[in-house]
Amino acid sequence: MKHNDYDTIFASANQLKSAIKIIRITGNKAKNLPEIFGFQKPEPRIFSLRKLLHKNKVIDNAPVVWLPKNNSFTGEDTFEIYIHGSTIIEKLIYKVLSSCKGFRLAEPGEFTKRATLNGNIDLVQAESINEIINAQTEKQLNIAQSQLDGSLSKVINGWRDEIIHIASLIEALIDFSDEDIPEEICTLFLKKLNEIQKQIKNALNSAKLSSSIKEGFIVSIIGKPNVGKSSLINALTKLDTSIVSDIPGTTRDVIQQKVDLKGLPVTFYDTAGIRKTKNIIEKKGIELAINIMKKSNLILNLSENGEFNYESLEKFFLNNNRIKVFNVKTKIDVKKSNNKDADVEISSKTNFGINTLLEKIFSYLSVLEPRETSLITSERQILNSKKALNALTRIKKLSVIEETELIAEELRLASKHISNITSLINNENVLDKIFSSFCIGK
Repeated sequence: MKHNDYDTIFASANQLKSAIKIIRITGNKAKNLPEIFGFQKPEPRIFSLRKLLHKNKVIDNAPVVWLPKNNSFTGEDTFEIYIHGSTIIEKLIYKVLSSCKGFRLAEPGEFTKRATLNGNIDLVQAESINEIINAQTEKQLNIAQSQLDGSLSKVINGWRDEIIHIASLIEALIDFSDEDIPEEICTLFLKKLNEIQKQIKNALNSAKLSSSIKEGFIVSIIGKPNVGKSSLINALTKLDTSIVSDIPGTTRDVIQQKVDLKGLPVTFYDTAGIRKTKNIIEKKGIELAINIMKKSNLILNLSENGEFNYESLEKFFLNNNRIKVFNVKTKIDVKKSNNKDADVEISSKTNFGINTLLEKIFSYLSVLEPRETSLITSERQILNSKKALNALTRIKKLSVIEETELIAEELRLASKHISNITSLINNENVLDKIFSSFCIGK
């Protein structure tokens, strides 16, 4: 953010059209708002109805609330005004404020950035605010709310405290450099080092699953051309989004639909039929399908005659235990069967078996779902955790007795990377990247 952080900033907290709009003004000059709009200053933290005036004309009759810096989200003097949701009223207020020296429109995420800079929240909590705004399922919301409440920060700060404790043991070893080193200190050091490594490793493993909660589980629908993949995705999502025809190879691109499956974010991918083809466009669709399948949490392998195609699965997936395959017999309304290889039989035309298939999908994916809510979720959090773990791992190659100073340096690096997850970063570019994904007014 290029502007002066000491400017008084303003923006609407809700960007969409609404009956009421909240305009937040924060900074050193926010206290001048009653003088600017000609109304009596209210008592702190009490909603008061005031006429907002400019050049003796009423702009709006609106509730206002005064939040001194000790009681505000940003940690700075703040006014909030609750205007009627008229575009012209909003524009007039912006015009008046912009004409005042030291006032400017806020940039994306700048209110949250100031709250972080002023120590009201840490970086993890700041990121969670954006996650709350963008949450599409209840599970995503629960994780984000938990992080805002400080659950992840508590875990991270616990890691840092443990690393500092381990560092103190190394300092003790340095003090004993000219004497016999107590064996119990070496033993305790190695024990504590193993414990903190295990904790960070477990958190990073959970982060892989947390990405499924954040980005959504991936379910690929595969099978030979014209086996009913497009009809199935239409039935699953209740949207006529895929092209359905009797011409083999109709789907030449990957079509996706996001679904909230009992709180689980699931993205279904309708892929091109995998087969040998000379058609360049169809080949590209097959390549896209294979790339999506490799990233999948679950594969629905479709067949209309009960003869499931394992050739492509054996080549790419069956050796990977992480990817589960459900065999789905389609078009049961046309040809009845009792196929032992099928996990479920369906008819997309009559919806027979669709609910059963959805239940099976939910049962499998819900097992993958992490139970805890204090999860590492952002790329920044994961990167710093990995860097800390790498520093701790390098210690294993060093002699506790002979290379204590090198160990102390690795512990310092590990502590720094862990601290960067929650603590303020003295790097404007990094901060700008974190808050640039926020919307204006947050």
